[in-house]
Amino acid sequence: MKIFLRNALGSFFTALVSAAFAISFAAIIYTGDLAQFLEQGIALTLLGATLVSAVGAFTLSYRGSILGPQDLPAILISTSVAGIFVAETTATDTTFATIACLIALCTIASGLTGLLVGQFRLTYIARLFPYPVLAGFLATTGLLLLVASVDIALAGHAIPTWGAYLSPDAVLRWGIAIAAALCIIASTRLIHGYFVIPLALLSVLAGLYGVYGLIGFSMSDLRAEGLLLGPFNEGGFGRFLDPTLPASADWGVIFSQAPLVLSVSAATLVGATLNATGLELQLDQDFDLDKEMKGTGIANIVSGLGGGISGFHVVGDTILANRLGLVGAIAGLSSGAGCLFLLFAGGGLLTALPVGFFAAVVGFIGIDLLFTWLWEERHKFVWSDYGVVVLIPMIALVFGFLTAIAVGLVLACALFVIAYARLDIIRFQSDLSTRRSRVERPDGEADLLAAHGQTATILELSGFLFFGTSSRLRDRIQQIGAASPEMRWLILDFRFVTGIDLSTRQVLERIARDRAKRGITTILTGLDAGVSRQLEDEGRFGQIAPHLDDAIRRVEDILIAEGDDHDANGTQIFAELMLLLSGRELDGLAEDVTLDGGDVLVSEFAETKDIYLVKSGRLKISTRTTDGKETVIAYVRPGSVVGEIANYAGVMRTAEISAEATTELVCIKADRLGSLEADHPDKAAKFHRLMAQVLARRLARTTKLLKELGV
Repeated sequence: MKIFLRNALGSFFTALVSAAFAISFAAIIYTGDLAQFLEQGIALTLLGATLVSAVGAFTLSYRGSILGPQDLPAILISTSVAGIFVAETTATDTTFATIACLIALCTIASGLTGLLVGQFRLTYIARLFPYPVLAGFLATTGLLLLVASVDIALAGHAIPTWGAYLSPDAVLRWGIAIAAALCIIASTRLIHGYFVIPLALLSVLAGLYGVYGLIGFSMSDLRAEGLLLGPFNEGGFGRFLDPTLPASADWGVIFSQAPLVLSVSAATLVGATLNATGLELQLDQDFDLDKEMKGTGIANIVSGLGGGISGFHVVGDTILANRLGLVGAIAGLSSGAGCLFLLFAGGGLLTALPVGFFAAVVGFIGIDLLFTWLWEERHKFVWSDYGVVVLIPMIALVFGFLTAIAVGLVLACALFVIAYARLDIIRFQSDLSTRRSRVERPDGEADLLAAHGQTATILELSGFLFFGTSSRLRDRIQQIGAASPEMRWLILDFRFVTGIDLSTRQVLERIARDRAKRGITTILTGLDAGVSRQLEDEGRFGQIAPHLDDAIRRVEDILIAEGDDHDANGTQIFAELMLLLSGRELDGLAEDVTLDGGDVLVSEFAETKDIYLVKSGRLKISTRTTDGKETVIAYVRPGSVVGEIANYAGVMRTAEISAEATTELVCIKADRLGSLEADHPDKAAKFHRLMAQVLARRLARTTKLLKELGV
């Protein structure tokens, strides 16, 4: 019984709140000169609300969500239709039919958009809006709702000038409604509980009657002053549902409103995504946003066929239903039931309701949004972003909603460009004294490269290069060139660059031309297919290498070839090792090995601990992924030592070692080192000292590189 009562009360209040909001949104559209169509508009709005909430109860990924008509589509439609139709002395079938079909078209288009976005899993697109623009969008919605609540309160009373809003009669009408909205705001902010919103609405309704009574208005006076809805006939609004409306509509006018259809579709898409995301956080539930969008799309298509206003997730109703214990489809069905009841039995009830009540409901939503996004959330923004949030509602008030959003997007993009342009696009800067190719060279060659390493500057770039960053790149390169008079090569690595614009293309050409005048060769590496197509003319932009390693190897080979006095086949450490192994007392410690091209010397994950000295040829060190793709780690040239890490660390081989061409090696057998230490400790000590020097030099180069890279 307890669960039954809880569900019954939850369903009642959910139905009451949903129906009140639905009628309020109808009042936003059918106001002023269009108030003569309010009764018919309420009928279609309630039917659409019934359909969208009932269908949503079974199509959303989280069944406890409630879909319903929304304020933003109503505001957009109201703004447009108010400018289309002039005041008429009598209602015409064509006028209302055109409005109704325009609303239906907007809703169906919104449904199709949501269905396609969800079907093709494109929901993430709606999340690409900058956060300040989204905040400004919500604040603008609040401002327009506040204005709409004033218009609802003044329904049927023409306001010829702005000053007329401050006349005693006007202030009485909208002032009471705004005061009631503030009371609802205060109660929801100060009191937390299941019944706060519905009880606040009931209190406001009773309070309005009380205020009007204190003023001395009777029900007939309220009716005469236009302070009550209607008059509506007894019974429901079902009799106003007319399936022949499309035949009476002016479709020329409807099709001329294509921008409105697009804007309502976009607003529904963004609103559904934002509200669904907010409900995820509020309810601590995981939503399938693509399925949510598909479900919202299907519900809107069905609602549009009934003439309803475009809708999506109603955050307040959903949270209320959740707090009242409504779980699953019963939440959406309860919302639809309330609208369905008023549709067929609510005429007499609505006739007794004050216009100010619905103005207060709309004003409550508007003030709540303004307070949230202009005050409570202000601490989350830097001053420039907060300026965008504040500016969007101001522009919307003067120039319109779409113009305000467009300006907000432009400003947000401009702020992003300025902020992004300040970022350092040079990810790492190094030279050949520390940054080497994957070729494992003997110490003699390594010493030569270290001595001449500053002749090649390596800049690894990152991010998107555009007009805001490319000019700064050129300035940095000029500064680096001035500080490095010995520079002969400039290597620009684009591996982490996501794209370039036309301005960057021109700047790169100027960089190559500037460097060429100083005798410096520019090499571009790591270009992806998109960037490479933009830099096809290699002569204009310098040389192009597939990868950074290829460019570094190209420069290394030139420097080594220029070092004529250098012994490319050996170094002091390597020579001492060879001399030590040639001693007769060390017979059996080492043996010669010859490999043909393609032969595998050591397999990956092998547990051998032998050490190898490369006398001639070249080795390749590589690994393979699970799908068999090979990644080359290093190439080993003559005069180098290989395999010492596995021996001294006691670990299995971390990579495969194979011969690229005929290669001669000396293999130091790990299982014989123990005998060397026992029989010839002095020779063993010298061997270990030489190997320690090999490891130390390798570690020193790596440490210096990591230090330069800032790791």
